[in-house]
Amino acid sequence: MTQSQLAVALGCSRAAVSTWETTGRLPRPDRLQLLANVLGVPVPELIEDGESLSLVSLRLTAGMLAKDVARVLKVSKSTYCHVERGRQKVPPRWFPILSRAFGVPAELLDSLREKPSPTNADGGAD
Repeated sequence: MTQSQLAVALGCSRAAVSTWETTGRLPRPDRLQLLANVLGVPVPELIEDGESLSLVSLRLTAGMLAKDVARVLKVSKSTYCHVERGRQKVPPRWFPILSRAFGVPAELLDSLREKPSPTNADGGAD
């Protein structure tokens, strides 16, 4: 499938598809699900790349700031940032909330249960 064909199937520009391929950035959640459907793969397969699945990558893919996620979780921004930066494990009660907020299946978040999220210097926490 060409970039142009995929762009038509997803309702976006060929440049967007090219950007995802060349930068490794992910499309927004609704388009990510559509991409998974078009390619016939589960969403986790598109996101997971070794250890790269993190709260930072999910948050950025959802187009959210750390303060937005903190608001949804009803915690302070600093509490969320401690977890996002790997200083604390993700509290179990957050998983269903994060699944809805990030627009991803709950099972995608399972890999975050065992260990703190890796620090991502270029992800920002704003």
